[in-house]
Amino acid sequence: MTMTPKAVEHLLTQDARLLARRDAPVIDQELEEQRQVALEIFFQWQDGMREFQDLMPFCVVLQRKVDLNRDLLRWERRHED
Repeated sequence: MTMTPKAVEHLLTQDARLLARRDAPVIDQELEEQRQVALEIFFQWQDGMREFQDLMPFCVVLQRKVDLNRDLLRWERRHED
């Protein structure tokens, strides 16, 4: 899987975040933990401490979950406060 930094940032800060919170106020803890680990690696990459490829295992899993829930995400975006 090849992703750009912009696509990874969107996945981590938008799509996966929204998916983890879809049952608000209850957060999907497993998904949120994966997202937080990936987000930390993303920040470390921005600081020059990690390789961008270190993110790919996390992004593949998160993207697969987002893809499986894409219709739900679209509906929730349309109905956000």
